[in-house]
Amino acid sequence: MNPNVSEVMGKLAYRRLTDIPDSIDLAVIVVRASLVSAVLQECIQKGVNAAVVISSGFSETGEDGRKLEAEMMETARRGGIRIIGPNTMGHADTSSNVSTLAWTKEIPPGPVGLIAQSGNLGNRIVLQGIDLGIGFSKFVCSGNEADLHFEDYLEYLGQDEDTRIITAYIEGLREGRRFFQLAREITVKKPIIAIKAGGTKEAARAARSHTGALSGSEAVYNAAFRQAGVIRVGGDDELNDVALALLHQPLPRGNRIGILAIGGGLGVVATEACEREGLVIAPLASVTIEKLNALLPPRWPHANPVDLVGIGPTVDNSIILSSLWALMEDENIDAVLLQAPVAIGTNYLSNTFHFNAEEIKVFDDGQKQNLDMLRKRAAEYGKPVLVVTPVNDPETNAYLLREKIPVFTSPHRAARVLHHLTWYRGYLDANQS
Repeated sequence: MNPNVSEVMGKLAYRRLTDIPDSIDLAVIVVRASLVSAVLQECIQKGVNAAVVISSGFSETGEDGRKLEAEMMETARRGGIRIIGPNTMGHADTSSNVSTLAWTKEIPPGPVGLIAQSGNLGNRIVLQGIDLGIGFSKFVCSGNEADLHFEDYLEYLGQDEDTRIITAYIEGLREGRRFFQLAREITVKKPIIAIKAGGTKEAARAARSHTGALSGSEAVYNAAFRQAGVIRVGGDDELNDVALALLHQPLPRGNRIGILAIGGGLGVVATEACEREGLVIAPLASVTIEKLNALLPPRWPHANPVDLVGIGPTVDNSIILSSLWALMEDENIDAVLLQAPVAIGTNYLSNTFHFNAEEIKVFDDGQKQNLDMLRKRAAEYGKPVLVVTPVNDPETNAYLLREKIPVFTSPHRAARVLHHLTWYRGYLDANQS
């Protein structure tokens, strides 16, 4: 629709909604705030019962905007129209291939749903997730939530068969008790990972001017999230890190960690990172020490963390994998943080080892079989393996992500994820019958 022209980018444009001959399921409204109510009146005449109001200039701007928002909602309720927004970036449903987003990058389908009270931050979460190989089922920017609230979207995703993990960016909740009740019901079936912003004085002020949200007490949110099983994270990187691990690795049975590294310093840093997150560096069983004695030079430290004493990125990673299997078989260990090259990118094979195309293919086939075995053993033992590449090589990281192996750029990020996984496992153990 455009009242001023008859064609937009080669598409026929109608001057009024009522001029459109077909029935309409959804109206996407992008006009100035003062005109939205008039467009909704046309929606009523046309029999439209759902709208996405992209337009801003409502309650987030002050008293005049609040009056416009109240007028808009009075019109919408009179006509039985449900509204996403206003002041929203839009929404997307990959299963039905419907999107009201203005993004040019296609969102790959997958099991992660996202509710965001910020379009730009939601955009960043999605784009970062895509880079990690994460696919999304639904995304909605809830905007000012004049009609549909965060809790409505949460209830929907809790019942959505396409959504296995729910992620969220929250500035404030309008129905706190309902959120708590919904979250308690959902988290025993699906994890909820949430960023909660607005915890400081100035952040709370910014949230009010952004979507009109009241951020509320930080202590209350912390307690509610813990009691409802919501995994609270500090930012978008951490949110996607946790989602990635939940997608591709099992939950650990406890917080006892085994560390395998190609150098002593890497093991020390990983140990400190884990202990700061409340994780326990497990003592190795005697049978595990015997297995590692048969694999490693006598100078290995005979303790956790396990230093592979000098093994680097070579074309033979059998010692790394055999040592990893030994740790995974140890009954004292619930999860493994691995800082060793379990995969090598093709450019490295070509430039460093001078492999030809046929040699690269043969090596790559064997490498993929090893990574497939890693995934299977993690599932079989119920022990997640989080990989931190010793050298942050983008090609190798991308390779591991394509093979659905969670990879992280630092041991601190991996340890933080392990903290969340162990906490969530403990919550489920305490709350599932």
